[in-house]
Formats: sequence, structure tokens, C-alpha cells
Amino acid sequence: MRGPDAGGLDDEQNHISTYWRELTRINADQELVNAYLERHSGGPVSPDGGAAAPFIPDCFFAAASALHLGPIATTVRYVDMLKRISRFRGEIERIQASPELLSPMQRAGLPTIMQRWNDQLQEMEREKCAMDAQILDQRRLANMMVFYRLVMCFLLRQVDGGSAFPQGPFIMPDESGDAQEPPAEKWCMLPEFLVEDTVEFFVFNSAHAPDTLIDGAAQVGRGGASGLRTFDDILPLFAVVFLARPKYIRNPYLKAKLVDILHMLTYRDPREDDDYVDTLGGNMPGALRLHPCIRQFQVSLDDNALARAYLVPALLRFYVDIEKTGSSSQFYDKFNIRYYIARTLRALWARGPRYVQATRQFFLQATAGSDGDREAGATTTGNARRDQRVVEEFVARLMTDTTYLLDESLSKLAVIRDIEKRQEQPGAAGASPTEAAIDTGDPSDNAEGEEGDVARRLQEAERMAQSYVSLAHETVHMLAFLTQLVPRPFQAAEVVGRLAAMLNYNLMQLAGPKCYNLRVANMQQRFSFNPRVLLSELTSVYVHLGLAPTGPQQQRQQLVSDDGIARFVAAVAEDDRSYSAELFDKAYEILERWSLKSAGSLERLQEFAQKCAGAKVDSRMVEYLESQAPDEYLDPLLASLMTNPVRLPTSGNVMDLAAIKGQLLSDPRDPFNRAPLTVDMLEPLPELKREIAEWRDRKILEYCAAQPTSKAD
Repeated sequence: MRGPDAGGLDDEQNHISTYWRELTRINADQELVNAYLERHSGGPVSPDGGAAAPFIPDCFFAAASALHLGPIATTVRYVDMLKRISRFRGEIERIQASPELLSPMQRAGLPTIMQRWNDQLQEMEREKCAMDAQILDQRRLANMMVFYRLVMCFLLRQVDGGSAFPQGPFIMPDESGDAQEPPAEKWCMLPEFLVEDTVEFFVFNSAHAPDTLIDGAAQVGRGGASGLRTFDDILPLFAVVFLARPKYIRNPYLKAKLVDILHMLTYRDPREDDDYVDTLGGNMPGALRLHPCIRQFQVSLDDNALARAYLVPALLRFYVDIEKTGSSSQFYDKFNIRYYIARTLRALWARGPRYVQATRQFFLQATAGSDGDREAGATTTGNARRDQRVVEEFVARLMTDTTYLLDESLSKLAVIRDIEKRQEQPGAAGASPTEAAIDTGDPSDNAEGEEGDVARRLQEAERMAQSYVSLAHETVHMLAFLTQLVPRPFQAAEVVGRLAAMLNYNLMQLAGPKCYNLRVANMQQRFSFNPRVLLSELTSVYVHLGLAPTGPQQQRQQLVSDDGIARFVAAVAEDDRSYSAELFDKAYEILERWSLKSAGSLERLQEFAQKCAGAKVDSRMVEYLESQAPDEYLDPLLASLMTNPVRLPTSGNVMDLAAIKGQLLSDPRDPFNRAPLTVDMLEPLPELKREIAEWRDRKILEYCAAQPTSKAD
């Protein structure tokens, strides 16, 4: 087949959408497809009723369709079978390792049932061996590699800003802020399986046949495409382009598979992680032996100018966009996808200063001229507005994820500890760790009453703990790393209160009186749970946001502001639910005892704790101000005294700027009438702001003047 630079593949765009009328398209629903077909129904007709196609495009799409229906579908079935075998073997090993947890009735039938299960496992493994012979055949995979390399070149050519790829260098298509042009119609009408099968093929090969990815001198076609290699040129470009320009692919799960490819091909073994975040240079170069394709791909990313410019912003943007996928399981799906994004970013940051600086530059440019609470009504346009929105929403999503994942992790560990403590008591009933107990053929044998219920609770808690703990560790690490790299966005008025409350609550869980409730037998081996690492990283966040960073004065002014530091310290100290000076003393003691931080880091933590103790505001004064304030001075949602009032034009209500910005980060609608609302639409009220400030100053003086009299009494 001729390469993608052949003219036939461009001519084909006039009629491609008449192929496979019912197929899902890359970026068009069925209504748009039908309208497109109506407009192009007058051309030459082929025997199947569609438009007649030139020979080369006809062969191209016939081959793509054949691979979609045959090898790719078989590969998906093969991967599902591997998962079933792994789960089945895990259940058998779990029961064999702990037969004493089974009830007497279950133990009586265990030998027979175990023999039956082992026979089933052997049958599944025989089927796997038969599929291995075909699916993992190197020549077959190499031939498919050539075709899907062609598909990637074809797809990239359709979106190339210069329309010359692969004869010329690829030019990233323009994207001008919020008013971006929709994709070309000819792109939208392409079958979605072209992208889906391509990423499925590379995800599979990355996990199960990485040798096929190292293609050496394998090239695409002739002429302009000569010299393009899958790993060095096409695959990194393909992943970066369609993550950085999300408008081209509508299905978020397809873009998530691009993240899967990046995660697997930038893989960093967790045993090499530096999770204490005391310095940005703490990560050591990889020492474990991994497949050579990983290093080759990482080097290709380092050398790719588009990857250096667009990859980090694209991953951060996708972290935000994956919040809503349209699927019923979107709430849980987003955590796994964000975990892979976090692991990919960690691997990039560990490569050296290049991607670290790219991350810092993106955050600083997006928040330029702001200390985290841009005035309502301020105007920004184009890419600056989009990037600012990405940073604000990313910070909000990261904070929300950290809150949820830590809470779920710690609560599930507490449940496991409670159940296992009860099982250790003399005379306690045993419980099976498997959900359905042992299938003896009699349903009544599986109904073990309270024992079976406890067993199911334990298994469910263990399963969820394994997942949530890994997600929580990675999310907390990213929070600690980014608050050191670019603290300013995390000190913004709309997030600082919730962030401080979350940190205080989890510090109380890890270092407070109830911290011993988290101790579970073999918790690091079973769940990869390391509370000391979590404690070290959480306390790092306090220091990063509550103290000025060390370094040149100019750099400090870029990264933080005095107002932001004061705002965070006040938010920590004013959290009456969880904050206490004794809690920081206990955390300091644990960190020092286990040598989790250097002496310099411990000194800075102590300095921050002293600042919080000095900033502790009399809660009675806050209550006094709020009780004395007229209703028009109070935020209608939080019932707190406003400091920067703004009017919501969609409903006419007045709210505090920080409160409404925090609301809009999670739901961009007016909280009173659900009308669409953005920060740019808010109307500042300088006269009311000045009036509230003057009233507050007078009331504080009145309150302070009354204190000596009260003490004397």
C-alpha cells in the first residue's frame, strides 16, 4: 500500500462517510452523520449503496475494518481472559492461605471444591496458551505495527496545521482560547474505530509485547515519510497532539487510553519513588532494570519539541476534563485515569528539570498578575482565560480528590482493623474472605448468617482499601510536590479554607489520639499503606504554603505573596473543628522519632506551627462580628461576613467573591437559579466593600475595648 502522502487518501474524504452508515464517528452524532450523507448522496454509487471509492482508500478502510472485526476484537477478548485468570487464581490462593477463616461447613467441602477450581483454572490456562500462539506471534504483530503506523500518519495528516505531514514537519493546529473553531467536517465523520483500534493496539503491545515497539530502522513508506519511526517520531506525536487538542476526539475514554500508553511507556517503578518531597531534586535516576522500550520512549519525549511544549499542560487539562465523561461510572473512572496522569507526571518530573520547569511556567503564566483571587469583572481572553480556568479547576479537583481518597482510605482501614480485632478474640466466629463463600452446589451452604456477612464486609473493605490507598498516596504526593513548585494557586481565597480544613482533619487522623486505629496487620504488604509517608507529605504542604520558600527574592515573589501566606496561616489557625497546637507538636515528635525529615525541614515545620499559634483568632470575636452584622453584610450561603462582595447578574443576589468562586469551580451555575455563570460575569461592589470594612474595623475596636472589663469582672 502506498503511504499516507498518496493523493488518494485526501480524495477519499469526499465520500468516506458513506461507508458503514451506522458506525460511531470520531466527533459526530448520528443526526450529523445523516445530514452529511444527505448532502453527499449524489455521487457515484458502489454496489453496497455507498459512494464509490478510489482503490487505495478502499483498500485502506477495508483493511482497517478487517483488523477491527478480527485481530483487535480477539485481542480485547484475550486481555479480558487474562484478567479472569488472575482473579480466579487470586481467590484460590487466598482461600488456601487462610483455611482457618472458613466456617466448619465450608472447610468440610474444601478439598472437593478446590479440585474443581484447579481443574477450571487449568482449562482457562490451556485456552490462554492456544491464544498466545497466534496473538503474540511476532511477525503478525510486526505487520499490524506497519499498518497502524500508517493509520497514525493518516490521522495526524488530517489535523496538521500545515497540511504537509509527513513530507514536512507537523505543525500543531491552532486553538484560540474558548472560541476555538470546531474540527473539520471530514475529520468528524471518520470512523471512531480508527483511533480506538490504534490506541488499543499500542496499549496491548506496551503491556504484553514490548519488543515489537522497538522498531529500529522500520520506516513508514517512502518519500516524505521515510525516516519516521514509530517510537522516535509518530507515537509520541500522536499521543501529545490528541491530548493537547481535545476537540478532535469526543470520547473521553479514547483520550484516557492515550494516557495509558504514556503511563506504561514512561513507567517508573514505585520502589524508586521519593515520597517525602523535601526537595525538588530528591528523585534519583532509575536504578531498576526495565524494558529498553521505556527508556527509548522517554528519550524520544525529551527530544520532541511538541512534547516539551504541550504535554504537561495537556495532562493537567485532561485531569480537569475527565471529571465528567457522560458515563454512569464516571465518578469512579476518573480516579483511575487521574492516577495514571499523576504517575506519568511523576515520571516526567523525575527525568530532570525540563518538565519541572515546564510545569512551573504553565502555572505562573496562567496566574500571572494575580495572587489567587483575580478581581471580579477583570477581563482576560483567549488562551490566558482557558489556562487560568484549567489551573483553578485543577487545584479544586486535586483538593477534592485528596479529601475523598484520604477519607475513604482511612475509614476502610479502620473497618478492617475492627473486624480483624473481633476475629482475634477467643470464641469469635470465623469468616470466609470470599464473597460467595464456597459453592458446594447447595445454595443453603453459602448462607452462613452473620459469619458470611462479616466475611463479605471484610473482603469488600480490603478490596476498596487496596484501591483507595494507592490513589490517595499518589494524589497526596502530587499535592505536596505542586505546593512546593507553585504554591500561589493553592493559596487562593476560594480554596484556602477548604484546603486548610482538609489538612487539619487528616493530620488529626494520622497524628491525633485515634491514629492507632489505623494499624492493620501487614498493612504495607497488603495495601501499600504507609502512614508515615502520608504524614511527612501532609506536613510538607503546610510548610510550602505557610512559609516563604528559600531562594532568590525575585523567585520568591513569583511563587508566593505575603497575602497568600497570611491567608493560609489564618485559615489553618481558624479551623476550630480540627486545629490544635498540640497536634503539630505530636506530628513533630513522630517525624523526628522516625527520621522522616531533615533537621532543616523540622525547623521550618516548627516555625509554621508557631506562626499558626500566633495567628489564632479569638473565635468569640468572629461570632460577635457575625451576630452583629446586618444581613446585607453576610454571605447568603455561608452566613459569614463578606470581605469582597460581588453581584451575581443572573439572579441579582450578592455574595462574597471567594465563596462564589469556590462554588463556580465545582458547578458553573448561579446557586440561586441554576443559570450559567462565570467569574467574568460577576459585578464588583466597591462601595459595599468599603462600607463593610469600615463597619468591621469599628466593631473590632468595640470588642477589644470590652475585653479588659470582662476579664476584670
